Amino acid sequence: MLPMERKGKTRRMDRLFIRAFLVVFVGAVGVGMYWQMQEYRALQREAAELEQQIAQEQERALDFEAQKEYYNSDSYIEQIAREKLGLVKSNEILYINRGE
Repeated sequence: MLPMERKGKTRRMDRLFIRAFLVVFVGAVGVGMYWQMQEYRALQREAAELEQQIAQEQERALDFEAQKEYYNSDSYIEQIAREKLGLVKSNEILYINRGE
């Protein structure tokens, strides 16, 4: 082979190698980006679900706070004293039905 032919073949091989490398590199970057997007979407869905759970738990906390206020109210304490303990106020008359 002549030295000129050898240089031409080497250049063609170099170009072929560079092209192959670029194809593999672009393919790897593309696949990596695809998986990153899939992961990003999954994390977005998870974040939306967590936001919804937070809203539900905040609503539950408000309900519990309302119940707590009711249970600490005088009317609830009076109701329980009458129903469970059979207590009456000092100016009330207690009637007992012996038929029960």
